[in-house]
Amino acid sequence: MEFKKSFFDWTVFKKTICRFWPLWAAYFAIWLVSLPLSGLMMLRLEANARPGLTGGYMENFAFRQVPGAAENACLPLAVMFGVLCAMAVFSHLYNARSANLFGSLPIKREGLFVSHYLAGLAFFIVPNAVIFLLTLLVELAGGCVSVQGLLFWLGVACGECFFFYSLAVFCAMFTGHILALPAFYGIVNILAYGVTALVYAVFQNFYYGFSGFGGGVSRVVKWLTPTNCLSVNVRSYWDYAANPTDVGDPFDYSQRILRTYGLGTVGIYALAAAVLTGCAFLLYRARRLESAGDVVSVRPMKPVFKYGVAFCVGMVFGVGTSFMLGGGEFTLMAAILIWGVIGYFAAQMLLDKSFRVFKKWKGGLAVTGVFIALFLVVGFDLTGYETRIPDPASVKSVQVDASNGIYLNDTGDSIWLDVTDPAQIGQLVDLHRAAVAQRDHHAASGSGRSMRVELTYTLNSGSTLTREYWVTLYPSEVEQEGTAAWAMERLYHNTDFYWRAYEFDRLEDAIAEGKRLDRAEFWHYDEEKGQLTTVVGYGNDARALLDAVEEDFQAGRIGVRTITNETILNYEYKDTLVFCVTDPAKGNSFRRIEIALDEGAAGTLTELERLGADLDLTHDDQELREALQGWMG
Repeated sequence: MEFKKSFFDWTVFKKTICRFWPLWAAYFAIWLVSLPLSGLMMLRLEANARPGLTGGYMENFAFRQVPGAAENACLPLAVMFGVLCAMAVFSHLYNARSANLFGSLPIKREGLFVSHYLAGLAFFIVPNAVIFLLTLLVELAGGCVSVQGLLFWLGVACGECFFFYSLAVFCAMFTGHILALPAFYGIVNILAYGVTALVYAVFQNFYYGFSGFGGGVSRVVKWLTPTNCLSVNVRSYWDYAANPTDVGDPFDYSQRILRTYGLGTVGIYALAAAVLTGCAFLLYRARRLESAGDVVSVRPMKPVFKYGVAFCVGMVFGVGTSFMLGGGEFTLMAAILIWGVIGYFAAQMLLDKSFRVFKKWKGGLAVTGVFIALFLVVGFDLTGYETRIPDPASVKSVQVDASNGIYLNDTGDSIWLDVTDPAQIGQLVDLHRAAVAQRDHHAASGSGRSMRVELTYTLNSGSTLTREYWVTLYPSEVEQEGTAAWAMERLYHNTDFYWRAYEFDRLEDAIAEGKRLDRAEFWHYDEEKGQLTTVVGYGNDARALLDAVEEDFQAGRIGVRTITNETILNYEYKDTLVFCVTDPAKGNSFRRIEIALDEGAAGTLTELERLGADLDLTHDDQELREALQGWMG
């Protein structure tokens, strides 16, 4: 029998379209209701509106609802119908009789693949084009046309459908079982994120100081998780024009500009879809007809499937079992190992279609050996991850993200800054070294205060190193060199470090750039009256008060923290100064700094007294003090 050399067969294409018409009809009906029929309803409401009281129904439809559909509805429809269409048009691969029938047709495999693939793609492209034209006609009838919004919807709808349909077709080539296709499709969509999350959960238990994989890994995982990437990047909103004449009417879009984002992202995934289609084409040509009914139809992928299932089952159920049992590292290792072996034999049963798989115990032994080797590497820190502390001389800068151990209920309670000063870098490295040493060390006596600290080093070589710890500051160890309390106390007494931690430098830079010191507020809680009173200073009074605060801060009379000072407690109410900086061009708050006050701030108190503030700063609630000391101990 002579085979046709054509890469497309019209009969196969037409039969596929007619056979599976409920799929493309359902997709078309959903969009028909969502856009054109919805637009007709808005048009009717617009026509029935009383003169002078138009509600802007068509404006809202054309300028908001259509681009909003691209942002909110295209993705879930593409994900769902993408796999359904792939299951339908390539359903002949999952039944031995159908596979042999199509294999006996006088059509090359290339022609069969292209005909079926284009038929499934037409389920999306043709309805999208019709919906675009119908919606355009509705907008023309209503006198409100947003070509940009319509094109944005069309581009997003076609691009996302193209990608997810191609991804589903690619997955279809790896299996001979129709129910395995949606499973593989779903796993591929979340595989990168899921594996990263599992490894993160395990590393947090094994590696002391582990804080994550860094921004590079996060970006790769984001792109390899298309549903997440597209949902975040594809968006639209309406912005005011440069010089609007009237912004009072919420339906007046003549003074606004549509901002759309994400078409570039959709384009990248469309290119990926073309690559996936090419790979699926090659796999279809090499596919064995006898694989119909097999969970995995590509022989080289069977070991990948088998050991991949073992790894994923071991990690997922191992972490879950350890969490429920509440055990430590040994429990986690044992749970991962047991579930990994179970996952291996379960995968073998799926591949062999039989429960008699235990004679293939060598594979289970291999899984056991690999997991044990990994446990030895991370358990004994053979990579040196936990003990790696950079030499201060090799550090270019350090980014500090910390929740302070001593709370004053002001801006200094959290630290977020980049440090480039060599002396401060050395002090942070000392804190890092103390945190590493504290893993297996606990003070025998004395209450401690816990604090979280994350250090991200940028080394001179250009590489980065990130560690995160929960360290405990013990007052009894303040004078003991090398301890966390000793290291943190030195930072507490570093005025330049805390000047930046309080963001005084950013506030002064903002003022120098033309921002306005709008006001200074003094919040005082009157314990007798049970009231919170506020004294506000503007203009020159605010500037004078800020100068006094900065002078007291440099003199060590404000923002003083010390681990041995037991009188510093986390009061619910503190006497606090708040400085607010605004941007005159935008009219919004730009930056605010809160400063906790006590009796030692002489210059600040003098300025507040001049403004008429109540300067009774004593809060001697012994019961509250004892309760807080017990909680913090």
